[in-house]
Amino acid sequence: MRIDRNLNLVMQIQTANSGTVFIHSVSVGREIFEKFYLQIGKVFSQCFDGVSSAHLALSAPQLAYPALKSISIADGNWEGRDGVNFGLINEIKRLTNVLVSGENGWQMLPFDVAVKQNILDEDEESEAISSLVFFTAISKVAPKELKNSFLEMAGSLRGWELTSSDCTAYLTGLTTSTKEEPITKKKKASSVIA
Repeated sequence: MRIDRNLNLVMQIQTANSGTVFIHSVSVGREIFEKFYLQIGKVFSQCFDGVSSAHLALSAPQLAYPALKSISIADGNWEGRDGVNFGLINEIKRLTNVLVSGENGWQMLPFDVAVKQNILDEDEESEAISSLVFFTAISKVAPKELKNSFLEMAGSLRGWELTSSDCTAYLTGLTTSTKEEPITKKKKASSVIA
């Protein structure tokens, strides 16, 4: 796995309502990172607090969103137009699409639309957001030479893929999911008389 500046995360999730979906997310930009660096840095620190590699791989992605929320509430900057929920979480959601198989093949939906259409239930939405907060913290705070191993460690248990493909290119690469009708050939009449 090679990590570059165009780092995108793809998560495969088995949902209760829609079967297997892929969640494709682009890392937040420099401006958003600089605005919320303190909170993202604290989440990164909590992910590695007294860390064993098992904690990093097993629990840190599940705990990243609750940690961010708790840190931001304690700092008094979770709510409001300049708050973490509005500025950082909404930006993470904006940069995330859900690829879901439908009657006409794979479709790409913005994350919020997929939630509103009940493609992701409340637990699946929360799991995805937490993993995306973890991805943000690692991709923006970890030293370059360690990002790869940190994300591989956590991603290997969750089926994550790191790609430089944008969502449209990734969608194009997914196998066709529409059901194909069998092709039937008409039988030729036999010229042999029995």
